[in-house]
Amino acid sequence: MLRPARPDDLPVFFAHQCDAEAAAMAGFVPRARAAFDAHWGRIIAGPAFVVRTVVVDGAVAGYVSAFPNDGRSEIAYWLGRDFWHRGIGQAAVAAFLADHAARPLFASVIDTNAASQAILERCGFTVVGEESGDDGVCERTLRLE
Repeated sequence: MLRPARPDDLPVFFAHQCDAEAAAMAGFVPRARAAFDAHWGRIIAGPAFVVRTVVVDGAVAGYVSAFPNDGRSEIAYWLGRDFWHRGIGQAAVAAFLADHAARPLFASVIDTNAASQAILERCGFTVVGEESGDDGVCERTLRLE
């Protein structure tokens, strides 16, 4: 189930982004608590952001969001590790896309995160670019029309 994100979801989101394995898989550097709270405070209050909390059996499993970035709309999602490999990510992204009709929609994924890329592709995204940063990490850009 998806519902609008609430401030009381943030402690769970914070714990998820602190998971070292998940952060490494996503190519993400976890934020310290104060920086996390400031970042998410802007997101939840920002009218340009659409954030839905993923709820599974009454528990906050993660989120799916859309946000403006460099003149285009992007999607992002994160699930806690307890919810991986159960089809929840794909179901959540598909449900979000059914309610969020803005297109085109873009996504970014590092090349070592095959599971996330597969979810996006099964939801209709296609790879439209690939770029390696100064850190040597290859990031793919996907697009949904």
